[in-house]
Amino acid sequence: MFAFSKKSSSSNSIFSKPKKVDSKRKNIRTKIAELEGIKSAMPDPYYVRDMDYNIVFWPQSIAKLTGYSEEEAKKLKCYEIFKAKVCPPHSQCPTQHCITVKQFLRDVAVDVYHKNGDTVHSLVSNSGIYDESGNPIGAVEVVKDNTLVQETMNSIGETIKKIDFVSDSLNAVMKKVLHSSQRVDENASESLSSIKKGVETGYSVSGKAGESSKYATSVQENMKNINESMKFSVDKVSALKSKLETITKFINVIQEISAKTNFLAINASIEAAHAGEVGRGFKVVADGVKELSKNSQESALSIKETIQEIKELIKEATTSMNVTEKDIESGTNTISELLVFVGEIAGSIKELMSMIQTIESTAGTTSEVIEEQNSSVTEVSNVGHELSEIAKKLTHEFDVVFKAIQHVDMG
Repeated sequence: MFAFSKKSSSSNSIFSKPKKVDSKRKNIRTKIAELEGIKSAMPDPYYVRDMDYNIVFWPQSIAKLTGYSEEEAKKLKCYEIFKAKVCPPHSQCPTQHCITVKQFLRDVAVDVYHKNGDTVHSLVSNSGIYDESGNPIGAVEVVKDNTLVQETMNSIGETIKKIDFVSDSLNAVMKKVLHSSQRVDENASESLSSIKKGVETGYSVSGKAGESSKYATSVQENMKNINESMKFSVDKVSALKSKLETITKFINVIQEISAKTNFLAINASIEAAHAGEVGRGFKVVADGVKELSKNSQESALSIKETIQEIKELIKEATTSMNVTEKDIESGTNTISELLVFVGEIAGSIKELMSMIQTIESTAGTTSEVIEEQNSSVTEVSNVGHELSEIAKKLTHEFDVVFKAIQHVDMG
């Protein structure tokens, strides 16, 4: 396996020199016989080749690894089987160089290929086979299938990258959460301040509602007193109206008397005229009575008109008092309803105060929870940062290990 500088000419091949062939083959067979003793203890596939890349020994384990049977392998050169990038014709064979300078390789990562074309990630070790004079006559190459390890390492590498990505994402999310938590904390503080003002305002409104209830009760009592006074006034006005009716009757009587007196005065004047000089004094009395009757008639008429005006005023006042009475009654009912409404408002304010106090208590608790949350978020953010640092460290260490197992400089 693996490339070298130039292929030896057939004239220099150990198989092209009949005199030396048996000797070299005998030496190799001797070595192979020695290998046969440890064959059962060899855990990894290996094979033996000569200096011309010909397969000399091809165990079942290497046949299984490459897909080539022993019969097929012995018809090919080792580099034609493995087709590695470090094999001819791509490069000089590292194994050939190591054998020549009497060095060896151990667990070098090389990709070889199965007969069906599948890639086999391998770790290759080699050792030279020498004759009694110390001249190289072949090599033993151990080809360990490292595919599972390689895939695992690749998977670990991808996992580390994902961890790094997740940690970065976690840090970014935690920064946003922390920022949001700080904003929530600020809003909660503002809300708590507003709630406290609401509590103070609620107490003030509750006090004013209580005062309003007392004032409304007082107004209701005053309205009742006014209503009773109005009823008393209506009763008195009605009594006055009745008295005016009686006075009117008296005035009518006075008017009748005045009319009769005036009639008598006229008759007296007529009789005085008939009496002549004798009845002149009687005529003076008759004229005085007539004048008195006239004045009485005019006064009675004036009083009657005044009484009529008073009756109209009483009528208007009674009507107005009745309306006022109804208004007062309606106002009293309204105040009663207002008292009920104020009572309901007071009850609602008490419930609101209880709710605000509960909210205030909850807001205080929420503020404490937010502080704990911010602390937790900070801790998570620190963990995410530590995780990121660990991922970076793992990435670096993994790169070192990965480069070590993927080292292909076999020169």
